[in-house]
Amino acid sequence: MKVRRLLPGEDPGSAIILLQRFFREEGFETPDAAIAANARRMLDVAACAILLAEAEGQAIGVATVSMEFGIEYGWSAELGDLYIVPEWRGRGVARALVTAAEQYLREQGAAGYQVTVTPAGEGQHGLRAFYRALGFAEEGREILFRKLQE
Repeated sequence: MKVRRLLPGEDPGSAIILLQRFFREEGFETPDAAIAANARRMLDVAACAILLAEAEGQAIGVATVSMEFGIEYGWSAELGDLYIVPEWRGRGVARALVTAAEQYLREQGAAGYQVTVTPAGEGQHGLRAFYRALGFAEEGREILFRKLQE
């Protein structure tokens, strides 16, 4: 198994398929066309990365990271998406993607990064325990979100 960052101009087709599958499985309502368009756009944003895990000639996992600059930390980021095809779960693919994300973020000078665990992700996959085992900790903040576009 290998993990690589997709580069600008590269065909993100395999990553898009995995991201669309992830969104459907988790019950998100984002249309497939929007996922595809945003993934293609993400490749051209210097402060973002799409990481693809591949094995046996197939894409088996995907992760996305997005950086932001703020007063508190300078550069920080969010691990926005992490998806592993079911038949490869429990085999270290998620950890490899997180490690690759951290390497990319360190190279970019990020002070740290966050991950959002949804109720569905916690209930279906026990993600809090997974992320805690990787060193993530709650810091008492709550994320509030307001849609600006429908």
